[in-house]
Amino acid sequence: MTAPQWLLQSNHPNLGAISEIAAILQGLGKSVQRVALKGHSTEMPDLGGVDPSLPVICYGPSFVPRAYRHPGLEPGIFFDPDLFRYVAFQRGWDELMLSRDAVVVDVEAASRQITRLGKAFVRPDEDSKSFDGGVHDAASFDAIVGTLRAKDLLPLAVIVAPAVKIEAEWRTFVVDGDIVAASSYRVDGKANIDAYVPPEVIDLAFEAAGRWQPDTVFCLDVARSEGRYGVIEANCFNASRFYGANAETILAAVSRSVEARVGLGGEPGGR
Repeated sequence: MTAPQWLLQSNHPNLGAISEIAAILQGLGKSVQRVALKGHSTEMPDLGGVDPSLPVICYGPSFVPRAYRHPGLEPGIFFDPDLFRYVAFQRGWDELMLSRDAVVVDVEAASRQITRLGKAFVRPDEDSKSFDGGVHDAASFDAIVGTLRAKDLLPLAVIVAPAVKIEAEWRTFVVDGDIVAASSYRVDGKANIDAYVPPEVIDLAFEAAGRWQPDTVFCLDVARSEGRYGVIEANCFNASRFYGANAETILAAVSRSVEARVGLGGEPGGR
């Protein structure tokens, strides 16, 4: 087995995907460990099966909120909460963003803004996933706020943007500035991982990655609205779905990137 070693979330919501990833990694000659993580907890699992002399790459959504500052899990957690937030995307990608009229406000101001617009796209600023981004009127947004307030999960800031018709959405995988893989994931509002990825999507991803990156490895989501392509957001690789992208290409590229970063040979990124 060769470095890096991979740590997979054994209670991942999609166990089929975890099994497929494990098989691919083992085929690449990588050590694979599986650990269960408790939901809504900052507690780390027992890492006794992990070799402390080798770098670790984690995969699974429950790793991100608790492991990104864990000294034993560097450099394979690609996340910084100050950079994976919409205000950072706006600063870094500016006019490349799909929505150029989005504002960042607290929930009270958001409710007033939505009332003024009638309907608006709303999502948390931070990468907390406290609620899913979507189009809401004032009543449906206030219902979400009430539920989150009762659970003490209310975000400090939310993004409000005029609602637009999204024609299609794609996910690209960025490793050391290279776009190593891509997949569609929604067309005309319906899940679709088999649609064609236009060259405009790849070109935009390269342009965005050349301008600013929240980390050396991340997912960049792109959409088309009224014929215009724009960046929706970046997502943390450690918690992101692959959809129809080539998983072996992605896993091999991320492994090479970490190997190169810690001086174990290989070239950063690559296909």
